[in-house]
Amino acid sequence: MNNGIFEHLKVFVAIAQAESVTAASIAMGIAQASMSRQLSALEKHLGCRLLQRSTRVIKLTEQGELYLQHALRLIELMQDAESAMQEDGKSRLKGKLRVACSNGFGRKILIPALGQWQQQQPEVELELILSDQLSQVIEERVDLAIRIAPLPNSNLLAQTIGKSHPILVASTSYLRKHGRPSEPIHLQQHQCILFSGSEKPGAWQFSSTKSVNRVHVYGKLKLSSMDALADAVLADLGIAMMPEWFWRKELNEGIVERLLPEFKLPSQDIHAVTASRQRAGSKVRVFSNFVQTLLVNRGLVS
Repeated sequence: MNNGIFEHLKVFVAIAQAESVTAASIAMGIAQASMSRQLSALEKHLGCRLLQRSTRVIKLTEQGELYLQHALRLIELMQDAESAMQEDGKSRLKGKLRVACSNGFGRKILIPALGQWQQQQPEVELELILSDQLSQVIEERVDLAIRIAPLPNSNLLAQTIGKSHPILVASTSYLRKHGRPSEPIHLQQHQCILFSGSEKPGAWQFSSTKSVNRVHVYGKLKLSSMDALADAVLADLGIAMMPEWFWRKELNEGIVERLLPEFKLPSQDIHAVTASRQRAGSKVRVFSNFVQTLLVNRGLVS
């Protein structure tokens, strides 16, 4: 296979996985017209149509489905070969790496450890994109996203690298004024601060050795950011369900208190997400392993 055809193959894979020439164009940094020409050239070379294209949708043909499977394996082999050359101890990782994660995860877990990362990989230029919304990995050309949320897009490739364990917290000042709930049902008598990013913000599930209960809690305040949720807790506005790792320092200092510790709340998987196998190069794998090590050290892998 000559280099030109291999480049056409990568364009085809990007379009097929994004189901959009526009999204694939943004992800690869190639003009749409050029991508369309390369796709047509590949189809001409193969003598068959790989994609059915219309103004609204792009779908794989039967031949396209088969070719995509082989193309992905070929790209993965090329990446493995490059990784072997970089990981044989004779060369260091180089270049740019764009990583997306939530504000809280970035501030509490990643940023404090970036000095260690820079010592290990001094020639990698890291761009960290902080957002509480699930990053559009394809459109934003992100190499890797660390997410604690359901993944709606089946085109995304996700590896579970840890667990996030939620707890109930409130400020000591709030508890002095309003009392401390001793059972989950007592939460209905309190102001609960809701996170709008949850699938069911007001339905909190509790499990103990005896039973599993779902309590519908109430609150006058619903927020879309974990950082804002934390600010509201510290402003004595109510009780919130948040990750335990977010509050370790404040819990140790007695600024906030954990409520109902004898009850467990459903944990969430922490995912390392890429748009396609094309993005899963050495830098992505090494950084993903670095993050997983951080999670192990914090007891967030189970």
